[in-house]
Amino acid sequence: MTKLLVRVVLPLLAGGALLTGCTTTQGGTASPAQSPAASESKAPESSSSGGGGTQSITDPCSLLEMNDLTSYGQFDPPENGKIGSARSCSYQKQIASASDKSMLIGANVRDDASIDQVRDTGRGVVDKDINGRKAKESPDGAAPGCTLALAVGDSSRVDVEVTAVASSDEACQIAEAVAKAAVEPRLPKA
Repeated sequence: MTKLLVRVVLPLLAGGALLTGCTTTQGGTASPAQSPAASESKAPESSSSGGGGTQSITDPCSLLEMNDLTSYGQFDPPENGKIGSARSCSYQKQIASASDKSMLIGANVRDDASIDQVRDTGRGVVDKDINGRKAKESPDGAAPGCTLALAVGDSSRVDVEVTAVASSDEACQIAEAVAKAAVEPRLPKA
């Protein structure tokens, strides 16, 4: 019986002593250790690319407001929507008389498309500089319109689009003026 008691009790006492030695408590909140890669900071992007990306743009209508367009006429309130994967904000010009020109002006936020991915719609793609920011202009070859893409980081962009005007040349002039005065100054900087 003594041998049985020694075999059962001794291991229990030894295990209890080990557990007691390992159970110190410390106040505070546990947090995972950071790996060296997680604590290193990323190199800042160059100012020519224009910032770290479009993710901080939560509302495309924050880039283009109705009062930015007053020199082109009266516009209906903005419409938020989606064009493919782009988040968009567009303004339709109000037509007061038969002599008024139609016009649609919009800003499209493309989180996963760079300016190098601007499509040629028939009249080529031209490199531009808008307030020191890299841009590409694509006049529409089929219908009067123009896309002016502004770089926001290396892999995202904001397109200023103008359609439903007399010519693609006019659309590109308006897109560039709106981009310089309203949209580009509101984009994230490097």
